[in-house]
Amino acid sequence: MFVAAVGTICMAADEGQSEITYKSIGQGWMTDDMVTGWYGYLPVTYAVEIQQAQDDSPFYRVIAPYGQAFADAMKEANNIALKAGQYDSEGKCYIDIDATDPNNAIFHKTMIGCDWGEGEMYIGVNSRYEMTLVDKVFRAPMLGIAVGDDTGAIAGNRRGKFRIVLPGGKLDDYDVKVTPESQCLTERTFKATVSIGQDVAEARYYVFPDMQEDEIVKSVQTIAEQGPVFTPRGEFSYEMGKVKKETFILVALDGQGDIVGYDWCTYYFIDDNADNWTDCGIAEFTDGFLQSVISNITSQTTKCMLQQNKENPKRYRLVNPYSGLNEYAALNKGHEAHNHYIDINAEDPECIYIEESPIGMESSVYGMMRVSSAVDYYLHAGFDIEECKELEYGAVVENGVMTFNEEALLVSLLKYENGDWLITDPEGVTTIKLPEGFDITTAVSDITTNDSAAPVEYFNLYGVKLKQPAAGQVCIRRQGSKVTKEIIR
Repeated sequence: MFVAAVGTICMAADEGQSEITYKSIGQGWMTDDMVTGWYGYLPVTYAVEIQQAQDDSPFYRVIAPYGQAFADAMKEANNIALKAGQYDSEGKCYIDIDATDPNNAIFHKTMIGCDWGEGEMYIGVNSRYEMTLVDKVFRAPMLGIAVGDDTGAIAGNRRGKFRIVLPGGKLDDYDVKVTPESQCLTERTFKATVSIGQDVAEARYYVFPDMQEDEIVKSVQTIAEQGPVFTPRGEFSYEMGKVKKETFILVALDGQGDIVGYDWCTYYFIDDNADNWTDCGIAEFTDGFLQSVISNITSQTTKCMLQQNKENPKRYRLVNPYSGLNEYAALNKGHEAHNHYIDINAEDPECIYIEESPIGMESSVYGMMRVSSAVDYYLHAGFDIEECKELEYGAVVENGVMTFNEEALLVSLLKYENGDWLITDPEGVTTIKLPEGFDITTAVSDITTNDSAAPVEYFNLYGVKLKQPAAGQVCIRRQGSKVTKEIIR
């Protein structure tokens, strides 16, 4: 749904090696964590032909690294059928590797014969990192292989899975995978199954509350160095903290302590406690979130209950706004047994916004879908509400209808581009028609929350609740709806 089929032009890898005569030395293996990672797919491993310089000097050539075997692996692992032009269907491209220094093997910018709509893609060793050749296996650190096209380049190998295995080398089993029983928890017990490859020497983990997924890759190295050792294999469970959202990250290490892969899972607590909410009446929700990411879905309007929170009457939610429509039935499958909500924050009537909300829709390829807004994202990034007002990202409420400007709304699929948020609904299709006679701006303007009466809780910077923080420790302090960072005196 995100990939466009276009033509491609293939170019040789490194003209500086054009005088070298190569001979085939047999079948090897390649694991791509560059193209797949860029487009949010799972890394894939597949067979490739390997050649070496005729005189046995340490120059290697990988034949058709993104050829038919890559396309077959994409179909098997990601259920994506690439078309001619999206992969090197004629097998003309190759990667030339100079391994004269096995501790700093290199291949320069290499065109790979894949065009997914933004020009032909290329890969190459990032000059700030070193690719190594050990025991007939080329490895690179996380973010050590760049990937790009006509729009620019980014650091690839985001999961640390990149490998080129020469014939006779061992294709190590460094697989690590976390499969949740559910990512929507109506009780606070998170259950999952973990599988860890036989060649992983050690696994480490951490659980982060309210983490933005685009920050995950920055935390992996810290977890590898400081995270607790994860010993369970197979099924495991633990109790979720008193937060709305957590992210579990599992990092795999080899015998040298190097990162060889990681996996993560975000999950949400769905507060179904009806006693905490008051019905305000029937609203009409017109969806424009999904049209930007799912090509065959048109805008739908549903009638759903708008509820107000009793403890904090400046917070609202739409109940099951995506349920009951045939057009959404396939995506809603598996979530019918529990409710889903779109949470609305109206604490400042001049900047009403949608909070991050799982919506009970799930793609078989891209995973759980959730919606949010630019205001919510920027508040989590450290902006304050006044700055968000200046950006005019808050909802506009006129004549009982809530509308949003062209850059105000966000959508995310957890398995697409590592769960990054995408700006959606540029046509302003999304609207919320409030219950007849209900004015959300005046309904909240004179109500104050009693945060001063709420208990004070402390957490460390990783979100772990502290029984008694130590003097001088930097902590997160939460009291009611107010969250601040402070140093304990």
